[in-house]
Amino acid sequence: MRFRRQPNPNRNHPTYCPYCAGTQLFPDTEDEFAWNCQDCRRVFSVRFHGQDDSPVAPSPALSSQEALQQSLRRRGHSTARQEADDA
Repeated sequence: MRFRRQPNPNRNHPTYCPYCAGTQLFPDTEDEFAWNCQDCRRVFSVRFHGQDDSPVAPSPALSSQEALQQSLRRRGHSTARQEADDA
């Protein structure tokens, strides 16, 4: 599965200036992706192209109940359900 797509100027606007960390940002007329920082007066562009696939797929997570029982068994608690009780 690929997450790459064409950049869209109407999405993923910056929350701070990459030069001065100012937060007074407004769209600029330089291009569709340009932003004007009111603190340092710089104009910069931001483009978000998407995400690459993860090189390793995560393994499925246990449910909360399964994780609790596994933890209790690992620590030797007698309150852990036995495998025969799970059936």
